[in-house]
Amino acid sequence: MVRGHGARWVIAAAVGILAGCVVDEGPPDPAPDYLGHPPLKRPPANVVGGFKIAVPPVTLMPGEEQQPCFIFPLEIQGPSTLVGGGSLTVGAGMHHGNVNTRPKTGEGIRPCPADEQGGEGFVGFDILKGGAVLFGSSTQVAGTEWQSFPDGMGYRLREGFEIIGRMHYLNTTSAPITVAPVYAWFTIDEASLKQEINAFAWQYTNIEIPPNSQATATGACNFPAPMHLVTVLPHMHKLGTAFTGTYLGGPRDGQLFLDSRGYDPENGVMVEYDQAVDLSQGAGASFACTWHNTLNKTIKTGVGDNEMCILFGYAYPPENAFSANATDQACIYVAPPLPSP
Repeated sequence: MVRGHGARWVIAAAVGILAGCVVDEGPPDPAPDYLGHPPLKRPPANVVGGFKIAVPPVTLMPGEEQQPCFIFPLEIQGPSTLVGGGSLTVGAGMHHGNVNTRPKTGEGIRPCPADEQGGEGFVGFDILKGGAVLFGSSTQVAGTEWQSFPDGMGYRLREGFEIIGRMHYLNTTSAPITVAPVYAWFTIDEASLKQEINAFAWQYTNIEIPPNSQATATGACNFPAPMHLVTVLPHMHKLGTAFTGTYLGGPRDGQLFLDSRGYDPENGVMVEYDQAVDLSQGAGASFACTWHNTLNKTIKTGVGDNEMCILFGYAYPPENAFSANATDQACIYVAPPLPSP
């Protein structure tokens, strides 16, 4: 189990070891667990425009894995830059995709530069430059997956940015397949905004699962300012059997806010909360991944047969959407960049 220690958040985009907690006063009696619900399969309310991209098709042979990267112009139709939801439509072979915005680097639809192909680690740099996370999908999902927020919530896009899609494909079938994801986003009326949100990601990185065994990894992170979760999306691979999230400290200490299979290509694992998960009632949150390793080798953090433990989502207020990286020693947080004056 990993616990946070140490320093206090001071400036946007600062990275520090999580503080020992200051516990806000909560309700006298803990409320029952509220585990949210799947996202609504429809556009949000008060839509006034939007934008979409069609990722160029890529063909994979049986068992083949690729991580292509493409850049698209951000062409918003309508008067608003507030995104209230979106959708992904794709067939088999979509392991997942990291789609976000970043400062504009050119014109038209084009492959990413050679040094960015397969480079998922670049996502954090894009966000630190003011980019927005546009979509994260359930692992190996096929069909149409929706991203939705409660009415009146959305995240804001900036002018002078482009879309970059860092895709991860894996053909688990016995025949060649062509993967061609189509994304659509819906912008909402500025006058309908009740709460602006921002993206976050919590990751456990020190995974080591012995051959033919079951293992659970837990990260516990203290946050220095109020954080309210609106949506969450667990990311695990095929050996994953459970992904849970609980309150840490305060009157709800140990209560579940997420109880997921973690890996479910048929149904997806995205969760939406009409009642935001209020982490300020305690010190922060704990998240745990469980795997059943059916292979005759040790599984570590990575791609291919290896595993991941990431909880992606959106939270408010936007300046408190803390990301975190849990290891065996500590939990490190990253504060999101503040908007330009």
